[in-house]
Amino acid sequence: MYKKFRFSKATRALIVAATAVAISGIPQTALACTQVYIGSELTTTGDTFWGRAEDYANRYPKAFGVAPATKNGKVIQSYENDTNPKASFSYKIDGPTFRYTFVRDTPDNWTEAGDANAKAYSEAGTNEKGVSVSSTLTTNMSDAIDKVDPRIDTGIGEYSIHDFVLSQASTAREGVELLGKVIDEQGSQDCNQIVIGDANETWIFAQLSGKQWIAVKMASDQASLNPNMDNLKFDVDLEDSKNCLHSKDLKKVAEDAGTYVEKDGKMDVASSYGNSSKDQGVGQNTRYVQGHLYFGEKLTEGSDYTVDKDGSVATVANSTFYVKPAEKVDTFTVLRSLGARGEGTAVDANKNDKLYAIGNNRSTESHIFQVRKGLDVDIATIQWEGLSRTEFTLYIPSYSALLTEVDQDIYPNEVAYDTSHVGDIMEYSKDEDGNKIYDEKITESNEKIAMKDSGTKYLDYDLMDLNTLAYNHRKDVAEGVHAYLDVLQKDIIAQHETVDAQMKDVKDGKARMAFANKAHDVVSEQAQAKVHTLVQEVRDYLNAGDTSKPFAASDLAEGKLATALTYAEELAKFDADTAAKDVVEPVEEENTKQEAPAEGSADSKKADEARSMPTGVIGVIIAVVVAIAGFVVYRGRNKE
Repeated sequence: MYKKFRFSKATRALIVAATAVAISGIPQTALACTQVYIGSELTTTGDTFWGRAEDYANRYPKAFGVAPATKNGKVIQSYENDTNPKASFSYKIDGPTFRYTFVRDTPDNWTEAGDANAKAYSEAGTNEKGVSVSSTLTTNMSDAIDKVDPRIDTGIGEYSIHDFVLSQASTAREGVELLGKVIDEQGSQDCNQIVIGDANETWIFAQLSGKQWIAVKMASDQASLNPNMDNLKFDVDLEDSKNCLHSKDLKKVAEDAGTYVEKDGKMDVASSYGNSSKDQGVGQNTRYVQGHLYFGEKLTEGSDYTVDKDGSVATVANSTFYVKPAEKVDTFTVLRSLGARGEGTAVDANKNDKLYAIGNNRSTESHIFQVRKGLDVDIATIQWEGLSRTEFTLYIPSYSALLTEVDQDIYPNEVAYDTSHVGDIMEYSKDEDGNKIYDEKITESNEKIAMKDSGTKYLDYDLMDLNTLAYNHRKDVAEGVHAYLDVLQKDIIAQHETVDAQMKDVKDGKARMAFANKAHDVVSEQAQAKVHTLVQEVRDYLNAGDTSKPFAASDLAEGKLATALTYAEELAKFDADTAAKDVVEPVEEENTKQEAPAEGSADSKKADEARSMPTGVIGVIIAVVVAIAGFVVYRGRNKE
């Protein structure tokens, strides 16, 4: 899957014509996001954790919010390929749809006028039925499979999957079935892995090719980590419909492609559809090793993996879908896994700047769902949301199945989001070998923006600026920022446990909604204030120019917050039953708007002119796109 951003519509039309060639020219080093699953038997809390870091650009705005339910249906519309809706996936849902949370792109990156209808890349959320989705981790398929069952432009892709599933699914299994059915009917726009879960089970769903897919239910004694790899082997019985669902021609397509592989009498799906270890790319293989080492596995260079001249991991000997944590992991450890950089290992990106890391400088958001056993579906799942880059983020908890609103000052709606403080979203381009080439002028310009206060209370901006400055000044700033964020994160986790005990005593219905809204407002407001002060102190430190001592946050004293959070204390005073009367559930009559540029309009004429360009001009455009490969981007939350 690829992203076209901030182009005129005419330029987008030209790029669409070049897409097939451009994709073939993008190397596997371009992939760049990481997905994690930890079963309940492997955690200190007895909870299941799963989620993903979304990687794409250096300073990329994301909006956390609540999508309203609808009474009379909605249209799920993608603009992945063009501003004309007919060029991409479209699906009309008849009847009521559910309310859910999202972490969405701002529309200015998808339509020239910032059309509010461009609801793009919602990524992560939970609906009112307690179904959660993490969408998506981009993968790939072999060339042989691609020839037999290619991707379909109008098939469903990352742009739409989250909205499609959470609008309709009452259970995780139903979400899997709905997604599988629409792929059977309309195909896939790209190859991805998606996680769909509820209070009772978690499924990992793989879009393998144009119309082939498989979904596997994860077990409580399993853990998995995937950094965009399509060759991670897993054991599954295709006939066990309780634990595995798949497209009917799963085996046939691989057989027709000449890639079908069996192991111990069962289909090896990864080997049948994926590529070799070397073809995964050094960025993927390096993050694979970093992730396994982070959870305490013993991997040895030479026997378990090989490295190239730069120290990046070139190949992995046994690329498995599963990871084996050395000990049970707690909430903090899972949250921080998506910011890991191989610290203290042979693949430490802090010591070798040629290594690509899980916690890199182009994440846009990260999320972990914590699913607890034995609770009502509306409170069983906590969504931990970390905006901006993962390395220096702060995860905020929410009862997303119950949220009916968010603080618009801290989490502006994607349409209302003022993007004037973003700067250049991408600080680099890529050469034909897939290597990133940073533009120092853009990096410097973005840093100047980060050195100024945004003039807003956006948590996204505070974390964006903090990441820009701490990453760029790692030697003097990073350790002090990490020290503070770690203490703050652990305090939020501890206080939320107290808040959670209070939530369990709240009645069902609107009282719980009121409590969920209040809890999210309070923890968000207090966290934003702490982060805002932190980033301003970093600015003051850098402006002073004295780096004889490393940065240290003033709010950190002897390993504790100097000024404690009052999150749990505030919620203890809250009367949810009284507040319930003021809760308004967001509901629309319908959301079935589907528009293309009006015939004869300026935008329509530009698109028509672009599509009618001479072949020679198109050829030039294709050559340029392939050469720079940074304008048509396999989204590396997804692809870089």
